[in-house]
Amino acid sequence: MSFDDEWAQHKATVESQRSTQMQLNQAGGGSGPGSKEKLHVTPSVLRGRAEKAENKAAKEFREAHKVAVSKTSEVSGSMKGFASDEALTDFIDSWKKGVRYVTGRIGNEGLAKTLRSSADSFETEEKDRKKSFQSKYTYKPGDVI
Repeated sequence: MSFDDEWAQHKATVESQRSTQMQLNQAGGGSGPGSKEKLHVTPSVLRGRAEKAENKAAKEFREAHKVAVSKTSEVSGSMKGFASDEALTDFIDSWKKGVRYVTGRIGNEGLAKTLRSSADSFETEEKDRKKSFQSKYTYKPGDVI
């Protein structure tokens, strides 16, 4: 098989899979255009999502990469004398820094912090609106407002 034939075959495979890769507006079966479901966001929902981001997503991300880094680190020491040993050690250090950064962006320094801040803003806005609707005066029929 020539390179051009093989390349065409790979392109056709990718094209056939592309249509199913990004269908986010249909996720869950009930959302998307024409759905009867409503988005109901409250400060407690936002705080719950922040808790999940911090205690579940960030933790699971960190743990998954901890296993991968430990396995990769084992290879690093066994390659002494090879030029790639030092490069692999540098890669592992860089990987660890990247994991710390992403974990922070998911956890308390990033997404979770933003969700909590949104919950606080949401709560303040609701209190301010509630206050604005409380009447300070009692109006009688016929009063001009």
